[in-house]
Amino acid sequence: MYSPKESNPLHPVLTVSELTGQVKDLLESAFDLIYVAGEVSNAKVYPSGHWYFSLKDQNATLPCVCFKNANQGIRFRLEDGISVIARGKLSVYPPRGAYQMVVTKLEPVGVGEWQLAFEQLKEMLDREGLLAPERKRPIPMLPEKIGIVTSPVGAAVRDIINTLSRRNNMVKAYIAPAKVQGEGSEESIARALDLLYEMPDLDVIIVARGGGSIEDLWSFNTETVARAVLRSPVPVISGVGHETDITICDLVADLRAPTPTAAAELVARGRAELLERFSYLKGHLIDAMDERLDDCRYNLERLSPLSSLMRYQDRLRHKSTEIAHCQRLLANQVESRLTHYRHRHSVATKRLLALGPENVMSRGFAIVRKTDGELITDFSQANEGDVLEVLLRTGRLTVSVSDTQKDWW
Repeated sequence: MYSPKESNPLHPVLTVSELTGQVKDLLESAFDLIYVAGEVSNAKVYPSGHWYFSLKDQNATLPCVCFKNANQGIRFRLEDGISVIARGKLSVYPPRGAYQMVVTKLEPVGVGEWQLAFEQLKEMLDREGLLAPERKRPIPMLPEKIGIVTSPVGAAVRDIINTLSRRNNMVKAYIAPAKVQGEGSEESIARALDLLYEMPDLDVIIVARGGGSIEDLWSFNTETVARAVLRSPVPVISGVGHETDITICDLVADLRAPTPTAAAELVARGRAELLERFSYLKGHLIDAMDERLDDCRYNLERLSPLSSLMRYQDRLRHKSTEIAHCQRLLANQVESRLTHYRHRHSVATKRLLALGPENVMSRGFAIVRKTDGELITDFSQANEGDVLEVLLRTGRLTVSVSDTQKDWW
């Protein structure tokens, strides 16, 4: 073993601890405030609360530690693969003789610290299935007891109470006061929720806060509040911030309301909707009853003797009108037919008269017949010496046949 007595006075021999201490002093004095950009790898969070990780780029790796008192102010979770800018100093860890960076501040690259923390928590809860729509519970139609977690002195609590009084004054509201901004607010909100969970027969809970910056609303973007909402035995309505503000509390709650007032409207609307429905059905029922009564009144009038007599009189008058119409129609048809036949008779008579024997004989023709009445129409019917009668238009002649010829012209 090497003995210090054998050392050269110009080059004193140092112990490992002495050398490490000198290196530590040199590093810490030379690099007491540095900023380093790199990608997080080998991230580990110990039960003590300290963070151990490395920052790396393509060519090198830098071991880092961020102690609990420093990382409590960092909003996002330490994860492998995220790019960050670390602020701190270089130091040496004597037991291993390795240098490391003691980090006092971390900032994500390319995205804000608040937004990264929001996305990380949202992704973690989603992986656990806690944001799934199927786990959302329906809000009771007519809640009787409502729990409210909010600041007892803010505008949100006044808006909620005023809305409930106006829309549904039958509901009982129990306020669990909580600090909704600043240090300790997330624990205060969780304690207020747990206090309401112990109340029997509670129907629904409203978690509310007025608008503000992302820093003001950050208590509702923490895992503490998210887990507290998720363990609620009754449905939870989240009414945090303004309509454009989306928080983790909104995502894990059973129903999101754009504002605290809207949250109260959602709770109170059941009674208002029922009253409106009742008013509509009442009017519809009255109209139906009036219509039914009119039908019954009409049927009763039809059953009365006077009504029956009047009804039969109406039918008789109607039938009489029909008969009179048919009579007029028949008379018109008969008259039309008679006129037609009178005209035909006149024409036939004139034709018959024109062809009658008197008219024919008036033109010089005569009727020739034998004494027995046989008409002579051909010369062959008469012989010489026959006695014939000749009928003229006026008078009659008796002649004797002296000659017969076939042709007379």
